[in-house]
Amino acid sequence: MRMLSVRLDDEESAALQAICAQTGMTKTEVVKAGIMTLAKQRVKRKSAYELAEEMGLVGCFDGPEDLAENAGKYARERIFEKHHPR
Repeated sequence: MRMLSVRLDDEESAALQAICAQTGMTKTEVVKAGIMTLAKQRVKRKSAYELAEEMGLVGCFDGPEDLAENAGKYARERIFEKHHPR
């Protein structure tokens, strides 16, 4: 087990003491719990692309291969075709 020394300003020290009083936890327990809470929040979350891929949505639509990169171009073409039929 490693030891850590931390400097707290008055506000941080008061907050730590208040948490200890409210929870009955020691300062060490509160600091460890805070570290683990932050560590769990920072675990790499999956991107929207990764989630869509897992759900089978990537590649399930028809259209040009570069639709994502050129969506504006294709939208303009469709609007032009709608207002200027051949």
